[in-house]
Amino acid sequence: MFRNANRAARSLGFVTVLVLSGCGGSGSSGEQVDASGTASTAAVSTATQGSSGSTPSVTTTIVFESTPEASTFDPYANFIFAAESTESFECRLDSDMFVPCASPHLALPVAAGEHRFEIQALDAQGAVLGSAEHNWQVRSIFDSGATTASEAHPDLIATTVEPDKADPNSWRGIFRINCDFSHSSYDDPIVFLGESDAAHLHRFYGNMLLDENSTLETLFSSGDASCQGNTLNRSAYWIPALLAPSYDEISGQRELDENGEPAWQPVPAVVGGNEEAHEIFYYSAGIDDLDAIQPIPLGLKMIAGNHSAGPLNQQSTDVVRWHCQSWESSDGANPRWSTSIPACEAPDRVRMDIFFPSCWNGFDLDSFDHKSHLAYPVSSGGPDGSVCPDTHPVPILRVSFHYAFGVKPDVYEPSTQTSSGWRLASDSYDLATAGPGGMSLHGDWFNAWHPEALQAVLDICIKKGLDCHDGNLANGFRLSGTQAGSQEEPPVFNQGLGLHHH
Repeated sequence: MFRNANRAARSLGFVTVLVLSGCGGSGSSGEQVDASGTASTAAVSTATQGSSGSTPSVTTTIVFESTPEASTFDPYANFIFAAESTESFECRLDSDMFVPCASPHLALPVAAGEHRFEIQALDAQGAVLGSAEHNWQVRSIFDSGATTASEAHPDLIATTVEPDKADPNSWRGIFRINCDFSHSSYDDPIVFLGESDAAHLHRFYGNMLLDENSTLETLFSSGDASCQGNTLNRSAYWIPALLAPSYDEISGQRELDENGEPAWQPVPAVVGGNEEAHEIFYYSAGIDDLDAIQPIPLGLKMIAGNHSAGPLNQQSTDVVRWHCQSWESSDGANPRWSTSIPACEAPDRVRMDIFFPSCWNGFDLDSFDHKSHLAYPVSSGGPDGSVCPDTHPVPILRVSFHYAFGVKPDVYEPSTQTSSGWRLASDSYDLATAGPGGMSLHGDWFNAWHPEALQAVLDICIKKGLDCHDGNLANGFRLSGTQAGSQEEPPVFNQGLGLHHH
């Protein structure tokens, strides 16, 4: 990783303080941990002279109320601690410098290996009143600890299936996963962090606890996920809800909602692990030099597509696009794409693609518009093919969303039995005069992958040019299967635009 990338990741690392209660490992309340990492009840020893040059007149005991387990797969560590007669604390992880900290304290990410957490209690003059430490091991997700055999992370499944080589004219190298639907809401923790019901209606996949208050710390350290890999893939994925007009089953007439407005209903995507599963999230190579691609930095937020696009400012189909499955569209042989939702006839499927930028500026995990810190590759016109521009020189894995929506009787237009009249919750133009819908297609992504899992995706599937289906990591393991979230569906309000029309 570039030096700047390390700096950006480090800024979210060990010194992060997460103010949550009830988090952390299995350490018992009131225990202390001595230098060997075992629980102890002895007071922590000698007070020392602080940076101010003063010597404290008292000592104190630091009590760990929660610590990581002695051996864990968790790539983070939560500590809850307390000490009497203490003005402040300083903490450090391994050989890092001591920095100010508070309880609870969340360190992330924490790589596989042996680790030591040290804490000092200070008085008002900065003199050290006492110290304590906790030692523990973070295990590699692909192998066991020293005491067990052949026991990988519980969200991995052993497999003998070996992926084929990817089509060099298509994906170069690719990793595909299935996800089930988690839940729907009018929240958006990237654009409207901390604001409830401030966005248009979204459908969320991935971390089931995602809401308007979600941050890297909450996503990375808590929650099951609806995507393959579960806790190894706590990233969050969301799109505006796809909506279909509601019709009376008997008369075929347009139904009205409780406000007397035309009623809308969500169109479910084909997701999950059943025989109809469509692998809806891809990780692939956006540039030709596969060896140059870097891991996606933990905590990176990004948006692809334009939520305000419409008939007068239609988007490029290189970024977002629609097509009927029966078209058999492909970038090479049949590049037939639509900027809006096509009228696909039952039993066809409406397909949707969103391609995220894959060139990073090396500094920022977000930006004012949630886009400027990233860019799309450019064609060099030479032997290197697609490369990252000088403004965004760090190539990262390319994220893309690929959904399929069944044109079925409960959502199609009765007279034509097509997807005619469908819209996105973000479409702010009038379909009756400017349709069809879907021109505001966009997607949001928030990286909370276990770093070791995503590194395997890059090193094995992408850099070796493989076509890794169904969460297969091409190293003898695949990610565990999908699971459903709450699947909560709030009422469709104001055509899905919600309380605020953006």
